[in-house]
Amino acid sequence: MIAASIVGAIVWLAVAAAAPGLGRRLPPAAATRLLVLAAVAVMASSLWVGGMLAFTLLARLPEIAEIGPWSPAKLSAGPPVPVAVAVAAIAVVTASLARAGTVLARRAAALWGTRRAVDGLPHAAGLIVLDDDRPDAYSTPPPDGRVVVSTGLLRELDPTERRALLAHETSHLAHSHSWWALAADLAAAANPILIPTARAVGHAVERWADEDAAAKVGDRTLVARTLARSALLIHAPCAPAPALGATARAVPQRVRALLAPAPRRRPVTVAALLGLLLATAGITAVAQHSADEFFDHAQTTAAARDR
Repeated sequence: MIAASIVGAIVWLAVAAAAPGLGRRLPPAAATRLLVLAAVAVMASSLWVGGMLAFTLLARLPEIAEIGPWSPAKLSAGPPVPVAVAVAAIAVVTASLARAGTVLARRAAALWGTRRAVDGLPHAAGLIVLDDDRPDAYSTPPPDGRVVVSTGLLRELDPTERRALLAHETSHLAHSHSWWALAADLAAAANPILIPTARAVGHAVERWADEDAAAKVGDRTLVARTLARSALLIHAPCAPAPALGATARAVPQRVRALLAPAPRRRPVTVAALLGLLLATAGITAVAQHSADEFFDHAQTTAAARDR
């Protein structure tokens, strides 16, 4: 089990190191889905393997041993995992779950606050216009998501730029981008090696909305200009709030991407990411098999002793 865990750690590090770079080569919609899948897979695999390492020690506790059909004496006589490693696994898994829970609680509180702020406001076709001089635009997560735009921002944009702005925010709403980003952030909270992957997902969802807006208005340069103008507005002292994701994600890179041709499909890159995912699943299965064999052996020993 130790050997499988070491190989697993190497695979997780390989996925965490390679996934963000591979994701940047893909169209943003595909990058978002594959990077989130990779992050969740690594998070689940590392927690599962860590949990199995921890359970080799926990299973020897009398309260837990009574539940399972194995022999605590056999587990103690020949543990496949050193006690120090099992104790470390307990600490790491506990801390990972605590971090993920904290992130989830904070996001839930922020979502609740946002919903309360816009609840009851009049809207037309899912659009809420706030009478506020501060430039601002965002979408609330589904279900019952809304696009919220301030009058302060609308006044600064011409009609074509407003179309680009609304197309961008509508894309966030239509494709549930907030949930994709949340999944990546929870994975990164549970396993910090995934922090660069979560950042790449955050960038990818913004690029996804950029590309959707460009397709809808039929003008990539217009969307790039709207993004750049919004970034300047939100960095003004009188307008600190974000629009088009401009403060949260790398604006220069997004503008350059919009001024370039639309991204192409890259089947080789997709295959490389899928290969890393298969490796993650495979090492998890190997670790699970190793744990099953150990506990099966302990169970057989206990049965033989009872006869």
